[in-house]
Amino acid sequence: MAPLKVGIVNVAYSPNLGDGLIAECLRHGLASSPARLEPHFIDLAGRESFSQGLQAKKRLNLLRALLPGFARGVAARVYLELLVRFRLRPFYRRKMAGLDAIVLGGGNLLADQDLNFPRKVHGALMEAARRRLPVYLYGVGVSDDWSPTGRRLFLEALGACDLRLLSVRDARSATLLARALGVAEQDIATVLDPGVFAALAVPPVPLEPPPPEGVARIGVGVMSPVELRYHGLASMDDQVLLGFYRTLLANLAARGAQIRVFTNGSPEDRAFAQRVTRGFSEGGPVCSRLIDATEHIQTPADLCRVIAGCTGVVAFRLHAVIAALAYDKPFVALAWDKKVGAFLNEVQRPHALADVSRTSPSSIVDRLLSPPSAPQPLPSQVCAQRALRSVHRLADLIAVAPAREAHEPQEATT
Repeated sequence: MAPLKVGIVNVAYSPNLGDGLIAECLRHGLASSPARLEPHFIDLAGRESFSQGLQAKKRLNLLRALLPGFARGVAARVYLELLVRFRLRPFYRRKMAGLDAIVLGGGNLLADQDLNFPRKVHGALMEAARRRLPVYLYGVGVSDDWSPTGRRLFLEALGACDLRLLSVRDARSATLLARALGVAEQDIATVLDPGVFAALAVPPVPLEPPPPEGVARIGVGVMSPVELRYHGLASMDDQVLLGFYRTLLANLAARGAQIRVFTNGSPEDRAFAQRVTRGFSEGGPVCSRLIDATEHIQTPADLCRVIAGCTGVVAFRLHAVIAALAYDKPFVALAWDKKVGAFLNEVQRPHALADVSRTSPSSIVDRLLSPPSAPQPLPSQVCAQRALRSVHRLADLIAVAPAREAHEPQEATT
């Protein structure tokens, strides 16, 4: 019997490589299960490579920069509606041909910034409904930022498709989704983010040899204030964040640590990382200990290699933190979005969160260089195995889906 073909719908080729890391882990989990599945990516933005994602993000940023502030929102909404109707719906249709099931999973997909995910998720699930494909909502993040239009699109899409499973990645998401759908929270499963078994899906092959005995190598994940403000941290000023990073790097150098500056791949983050590192004189105490690894990171595997080679990590981006957990590295997660705290609660590490407006860089350095000696209540290996078993259970559910012959396209659904 031929393996069942499963479409993994998320943002696998996003310029934010954390999304790609989730996708790779989810694909690994499905493909490694005894259920004999053949997983395929269906990127919600219609991308088929990481370079496509980076170029598209740069073009969008240029468009935003050219338009006056009052016109950006209107232009973005019109552009998105046309994009979904004329390019993405045909893309989803083509990618779903011959599939047996759809997994909508991985990442903060039920969120609403300028209707981006509502329109794309709506388009993808309507195509799944048209083909009568069973849909499994797996390990998604849910935000509380839904606009009235975004809410209508999400609910219409979830109501139209053959929804076989509701699962989210943290308790907060379960509460928000239950409230939105009008169901009991116990009807929604909570599973760990697949990224926690990154060390199984992307075996650690560091970019460089380990540091000398007794020398710490700290990965500093840089996120731009533009991205922080866009995603809700309105108070984050460029100069404040620049000052925080430079003070943090200076403190690490003063304590004898090697420093690896990295990003999750977003072009805004990369540009801001260059601003951060340019602030130090050639041959100075910081420059002699610092390597900017941003250009080495082009794929999720590259991101993992940098983090696997560190002895500790500090970052805003959730999947830099999740990768640090996966490779069993001490980490400090910087607060900016409620999803970060929600994840830390799931893995029983709430004290790993630090607010840059209240926590000094020197205290963060203390936490990185003197991690707790007591064992964690939920070790990273236990998290990884728990998350992998959950994906294997998902695979078992998919294996009992109807045969693909039943999935003839229906009349077009709007």
